[in-house]
Amino acid sequence: MSKRFTTSKRINVILGLLAVFLLILGTNRIDKRHFDTAQNAITTVYNDRVLTQSYIYKMNNLIHRKQHHVIDGSITSRTATNKEIETLIDLYAETQLTIKEAKTFDSFKNNFTKLKHQENSYHENTIITVHHEFQNLSAVKDSFNDTIEALQADLNNLALIQVSESKNVTGVAQKSLDINKIMSNMEIYFLLVVGIIILVFTFYRVEKSK
Repeated sequence: MSKRFTTSKRINVILGLLAVFLLILGTNRIDKRHFDTAQNAITTVYNDRVLTQSYIYKMNNLIHRKQHHVIDGSITSRTATNKEIETLIDLYAETQLTIKEAKTFDSFKNNFTKLKHQENSYHENTIITVHHEFQNLSAVKDSFNDTIEALQADLNNLALIQVSESKNVTGVAQKSLDINKIMSNMEIYFLLVVGIIILVFTFYRVEKSK
């Protein structure tokens, strides 16, 4: 009788410990998922939002610089600035873009290509000294300035998108952390309840056997 009770008691304890182990394992997996979500959000904000803000800021400064290049006519300066912008465009393209952001970014790239053509056209016309060509030269310059404004508008829209997306991603991370906090509290209470049940059940069997 004692042997049968001892075996039964051991089985009950093993089952109880197994239940606790499975509970801890399951909640740990849930916790890990929420922490991974938060970690991914932090990485996304830095790689796809903070860095892109710096790219936008630099491109905006370079676009302003190009307006002066039209005046001074420096081919060397224009070429160097264009290469800097193209490098930043390549870096920006490697980030994770939303649908709206990709559309705005495509607009910026198209306008930049257009600007380079207009820039070349403008400086080619500056070597023409015939009086009636000056009117055409002025029209090219006006078109150039319009494209500059379009580029600045694209960059401004991209900057606004970064702010909006950063807020969204941060919200997702915070929500995940809040859920994880709630789950952690529930885990503690549930483990206490399970532990009490195991203790009560074990001592009840001991008292019953006596």
